[in-house]
Amino acid sequence: MTTDLARSILIAGKRVRVLQSPMAACTDLPYRRIARRFGCGMAYCEMVRDRAVVARNDATMEMLATADDDHPLGMQLLGRDPATLAEAAMILEGLGADVIDLNLGCPVNRIVADACGSALLKEPEQVGRILEKLVPSVKIPVTIKMRTGFSEGDDERFIRLVRIASATGIAAITAHGRTRKQGFSGMANLDAIRAVKANASCPVVGNGNIRTGADAAQMFEATGCDAVMVARGALGNPWIYRDIESYLDTGVAAAKAGPAERAAVLEEHFRLLCCHYGDALAVRRMRRIVPWYVKGVPGSAEMRNRSSALTTPAEFEAIAKAFAAADPASCLPPGVWGADGTFGETNE
Repeated sequence: MTTDLARSILIAGKRVRVLQSPMAACTDLPYRRIARRFGCGMAYCEMVRDRAVVARNDATMEMLATADDDHPLGMQLLGRDPATLAEAAMILEGLGADVIDLNLGCPVNRIVADACGSALLKEPEQVGRILEKLVPSVKIPVTIKMRTGFSEGDDERFIRLVRIASATGIAAITAHGRTRKQGFSGMANLDAIRAVKANASCPVVGNGNIRTGADAAQMFEATGCDAVMVARGALGNPWIYRDIESYLDTGVAAAKAGPAERAAVLEEHFRLLCCHYGDALAVRRMRRIVPWYVKGVPGSAEMRNRSSALTTPAEFEAIAKAFAAADPASCLPPGVWGADGTFGETNE
């Protein structure tokens, strides 16, 4: 695999071919800084509701915190009312977003019950009405992130949505190759992503089941997409960005990170959390983050159990020390995940 087979998209003045997915309760500023250090071309904040942005809800504003080194940056909106979404988009533009993304993929029951997220896949005309209001409301690019249907056999409707959305002047479509009914189970349907590419008049980003550089190369080759987006494959595995870029350029995967390097980046992640949230909240967040990094390491079950009850930085440091001392020969590569969405609502 070489660069002549891998494409890229121009977004916010930068050519990128590997993007980080917005993931609920995951992709805060510390997470994004780690991802960027390892080669992530573009990062996204967590998904936010349009109504909460318009109300300037404190928790929502905190989720949108950014910094000068956090660009290009996408901010993803959830909603269905064109006017409210447009108003929210203008606020996000003012907060520093380089791209506004409309979520058409979240499969979570409470979101679908509110007729948002992947529920909008059943309403191509409503998506058109939203984008006709949303696209001209801001000076920055507007994109969508969608699934390839609400359920199996939904081909005609999701292709109609692609054509309607393309005609509104959006800058790109990210296609996650699963239906809403699939959730996060099964393999991504690369043929469906190829159909999105064939029917879109804008660049297409392929998403789903990208765990390695070879997976990214397969996505490019099988779908004709212009870039790829990584979600759960990057949890506790920022090295995936380095791996993808290496594989696309040379056909050879980058060297795998051993437990000492993985532990060092986990500690860096903790330090960034402390700077951003303060020690107490950083420790609580590490209860969820430690399992991302230690998966596949001898003694990981004990480290996960200990992390679930973390109360002090010293307790975290003890786990990190044990992690660093693990036998490299007995470790699985980082980023080896099942398909059950174990670590939360990622919106991949």
